[in-house]
Amino acid sequence: MKKGSITITDKITGLKKYILLFFFFLALDQFSKMVIRHLFLFTGRSPIPVFGNFFRLNFVENHGAVFGIDPQLGTFTNIIFILLSIIAIIVIIYLFIKNKHSIPRFSFTLILSGAFGNLIDRIIFGQVTDFLDVDFFNLTIGQWQIDRWYVFNIADSCIVVGVILLIIYYLFVENSAKEEEILEKE
Repeated sequence: MKKGSITITDKITGLKKYILLFFFFLALDQFSKMVIRHLFLFTGRSPIPVFGNFFRLNFVENHGAVFGIDPQLGTFTNIIFILLSIIAIIVIIYLFIKNKHSIPRFSFTLILSGAFGNLIDRIIFGQVTDFLDVDFFNLTIGQWQIDRWYVFNIADSCIVVGVILLIIYYLFVENSAKEEEILEKE
């Protein structure tokens, strides 16, 4: 080991580091939602500005899914999303076990912690607690317009970051490694 270099300690090896990261992000998600539910219990339902109108805390009970998708089937909606979450979690665990590279494993860990965080909300409360309200930009695609970004939570952020990392990994890292392997064989 070179002097001044940064290394990950050998005490946290293999699956342990991913399990710790999973529980860290899951705890962060659940703790933040608990704080928000209690905060808005005492302050009412009005958004709380953090950085003016750009970033605010806004308590939303989300019965649907990402980007405001809500089939509006009542209690059946929650059952459908619980079942879909469980299936997704099983698939992600399988992909995690199958893959031995650190970037995809870290990505799957983020996605799993987010999926479990929202699943816990659905099972306990029958909905997901969202509270991060950001005005990134106005978006118009055909007839579809978003004047303010959808309210989200830490679990949603973990899922999105995990998916983005997977896309980057499979588009650039794995593809370039395959290209190098092909060039070496020629």
